[in-house]
Amino acid sequence: MIRVLIWATHLQTDILAVAAHLDRCADVALLIVTPHAARFAAEPIAASIALAAPVLDRNDPATIAQVRAFAADVTVADNHIPPKGAAPRLFYMWHGLGWKARSKLDLKVFYRQVARLTGRDPSRPNPRFLAQCYGPSDRAWRIRDWGLPGETCVETGMAFAALLLRPPYEIAAIADNYRIDVARKTVLLTITWHSGGALEGGFGDLELARQLLAAVRQRDANLLICLHERQRYDPAFVLALETALADQPDCEIRFKDERPDNLSDLLVADVMVANLSSFLTYFYVLGRPAVHIVPPPAPTIERVSMLFSRFRMTRRVSAGSAWMIDPTDTGGVRVSDAEGAAGAVGAALDGLGAGKDAGRAWLERHVPLLDDQAPERIRQRLVAMCRGAVAFPSPEAAQTPEVATAPAKSAVL
Repeated sequence: MIRVLIWATHLQTDILAVAAHLDRCADVALLIVTPHAARFAAEPIAASIALAAPVLDRNDPATIAQVRAFAADVTVADNHIPPKGAAPRLFYMWHGLGWKARSKLDLKVFYRQVARLTGRDPSRPNPRFLAQCYGPSDRAWRIRDWGLPGETCVETGMAFAALLLRPPYEIAAIADNYRIDVARKTVLLTITWHSGGALEGGFGDLELARQLLAAVRQRDANLLICLHERQRYDPAFVLALETALADQPDCEIRFKDERPDNLSDLLVADVMVANLSSFLTYFYVLGRPAVHIVPPPAPTIERVSMLFSRFRMTRRVSAGSAWMIDPTDTGGVRVSDAEGAAGAVGAALDGLGAGKDAGRAWLERHVPLLDDQAPERIRQRLVAMCRGAVAFPSPEAAQTPEVATAPAKSAVL
């Protein structure tokens, strides 16, 4: 038996699917740590998957002592890495397969944290560290631009597909969890926080929401707005958005730290709109139309980061280093303004927009290993790593592959 610690940034998407699978494996002892554990326990997903493993709150002062007493063989983490002593090995996952590239500063912090936990430099072959990759373009980027050894980067597919392809509940069973009537068609709007807004400035997003709401109302549909944690957005924008859309029966706003069951948000949606959020690629699995808000070509791209997870900082980065996957490489319609987004949503609701074919083609390029078995493949990797059976190929076999889908470093997008 192996002892696995799940150290989740939020118990959602891929890491949730892995936790749910490991919880049912007789050869795994499991401990789960996540922020806002009580909020997760109150969501429909918690009742549906009924985790037997303890779920501890990361913000509880007693959690670290319990983690160390558990003495895990390996940690599975998807962003934040636990403190030294939590486990001697690390299997690292990502927050979905999106387009945005991680900054050089983030990488320095990441490498330092991996070395602190495993005792070894992750830029060299490290039998105590594996990095999950969704597919070939993802893996190539980690090797070429992150400098990770090829033998460290393992293609597993998309773990969350296991829950998307076989949902643990029916939509009718989660209807009471929403203010909107989920029996009607629903448009899901997601605005990623790291871009400083989907359109020019945060208040451009307020106009986007208004135009989308007008478009869905013309078709007796809903607008569901799902955002990251509340504190990651400009407080003035959040206040304006909530004020403008308050008490609208066909509109609902959710923040992921307050309502962590975002599987249900994907399932109730008929169309999705986002500014290149990795959430879009999960939506592709459902074969439904997606509208992508892509920034116009420019030499630099705005990025927002959070210092100590509290203070918002804005910077400009070159377009050539801003993207892991070319932003014009999408699984659906691309627009650049509120009018275009509203028009594309109207067409999709009317059955005239690009649907499952575009999303399926994108997945075939970037996640060719798409089935419900990724959590089991990850379990097998964990077992092999803990038993010292991680195989390292020769240097010739671990050559860095080409990245055809990433924009060139000198590109202006």
